[in-house]
Amino acid sequence: MKELVELMSEKRIVLDFKAGNKKEAMERLIEPVADGAARSAMLAALMEREELGTTGIGFGVAVPHVRVESVTEPVVVFGRSAKPLDFDAMDGSPCSLFFLVMGPTVSDAQETYLHAMAKISRLMRQQQNRDRLMKAGSVAEVLTITRDGER
Repeated sequence: MKELVELMSEKRIVLDFKAGNKKEAMERLIEPVADGAARSAMLAALMEREELGTTGIGFGVAVPHVRVESVTEPVVVFGRSAKPLDFDAMDGSPCSLFFLVMGPTVSDAQETYLHAMAKISRLMRQQQNRDRLMKAGSVAEVLTITRDGER
C-alpha cells in the first residue's frame, strides 16, 4: 500500500492559497492535478459530492474527495488557505487545512483510495499535526510532517 506522501508529491502541495469560498478552494486544489475539460469535470464532481454532505470534518480541516474517470490512480493534494474558509464543517469552524483525495472509478483502486482517507483522518486527529501543518514553511516540511504522522 502506498504511503500518503507518495500519493501527494511535491507538486501536489499548495501552500497559502487564496480563495473566498468553497468552490474557489476546490479550484485551487484541483490545479496541480488537471487542466481544461478534466479540471471542469473534477470541479463539478466535487461540488456535487459536497451537496450530499460536507467534507469539512472539523478542527479547521476539510477532506474533499471524489472518484472520477479522468484519474487513473488515487492522488492527494494538500492545501493550506491563507485565510480560513467557511466550508460548512461539521463543527462549524472555518477550514484552513485541506486534503483533496481523488480516485479512479475502477474498483481495483478503491483500497488505496480508502486507505488514503483513513491515513488523513488519523493524521488530522492529532492537534500537534494540525499545528505543525499550519506553521510549515515549505513543501518539504509538509511532506516531513505527513511522513512523521503516518508512523
